[in-house]
Amino acid sequence: MQQISEDGKWKWDGTEWVANEGADEIPSSEVADIPVAAAPSMSQVPVQAMAPMAAGSSSSSGVWAIQTAEYGLFFTKLIGFLLTGITLGFGLPWAKCMVINKWTKKVRIDGRSIRFTGTPMGLFGIWVKVCVLSILTLTLYYWFAGYKQVAKYVDNNITWA
Repeated sequence: MQQISEDGKWKWDGTEWVANEGADEIPSSEVADIPVAAAPSMSQVPVQAMAPMAAGSSSSSGVWAIQTAEYGLFFTKLIGFLLTGITLGFGLPWAKCMVINKWTKKVRIDGRSIRFTGTPMGLFGIWVKVCVLSILTLTLYYWFAGYKQVAKYVDNNITWA
């Protein structure tokens, strides 16, 4: 038995909905209970399958790796945490820059290295601005824009080595 849409304009041929040429000749007993939303529109373009990607392609394959070191980032983060604690939080920009510099020296993307060109004083300026504006606006600045500022600074200062 062939399925036909409620309005009789579409019929199911087993793989897709096609226009029904004999829409006036359909007896009501053959009409299937199919929601109107299931019927396709003629404006839809069929989706084409993508060709499979070749495995082990060239250097533009998007492969990235972090090289391991004998000490890694653990000790750098520990030193940054201690620096931040000893300076009552004012050393946070220097600690962040220290960790980001160490991390970027270990990263390779498509065989290319990256580096962080930002300075602790530049990050300190962003950090002070976010703190002051957050205090003045009762943290509204932080919730709407401030929390993105440090990440934006880091992103803008990462370049190919």
